[in-house]
Order: sequence, then C-alpha cells, then structure tokens
Amino acid sequence: MIRYTGMEEMKPQVVDRYCNLIASIANNAVDKTEGVTREEGVVKYRFGLRTLKNTNCHVFIDNDGEVIIDLFINADYGYCIPEVVCNLQETIKSEVEEATKFQVKKINVNVANINI
Repeated sequence: MIRYTGMEEMKPQVVDRYCNLIASIANNAVDKTEGVTREEGVVKYRFGLRTLKNTNCHVFIDNDGEVIIDLFINADYGYCIPEVVCNLQETIKSEVEEATKFQVKKINVNVANINI
C-alpha cells in the first residue's frame, strides 16, 4: 500500500485520475438531486470558455490534499435554487469525502440556465 503525505509526492497521472474520479462522483450527485440537471456545453460559448474540456465539472486538488470543485448546472423551473444548490453541495461533499481520502474545501455551483 502506497501512502502519500502530500500532493507534491504524487505523479500528475495519479492526480488526473483522482480529478476524474471526483468529477464522476459530482456528476452522479447532480443526476440524483431533484431540481437540477447537468450543463451540456452551452456555458462555454456564452462565457468564452471554449478552452475548457467537454465537461460540466472541473476539479482542482491543491498541495494540502484539499479539493475545489467548479460545477455548472441547469436548474429546473419551480424549485428554490438556493435550497437545491445547498442540497447538491452537501451531497457532493459527503460522497467525495466518503469515497476518497481528500477533504472538500470549496464547491462552486454555477447555475447556467433555467429549464422550463
């Protein structure tokens, strides 16, 4: 078993795999949360972010092993957006911390559209 005390000891490939795993966990949480859906690329063209990957979730891991997640979603009409976003953040935080060794520092949820 390999033990890491800090992110500076980890190879970039390992960090990329962890980022992909955390992004997958966050996307599954979006699918399970009522009142939101995943943003499917519209935000990149609207805000000039064409250089980003084709994903709605971006994960950054700092040297202290803390995770910052940027997430783009669509909210469904008729739901209270602050409540839905808070539920989503809590779900993502608990699932990421259960599944990985990382602590979640921040989850930035950007509501790009309202689904009618």
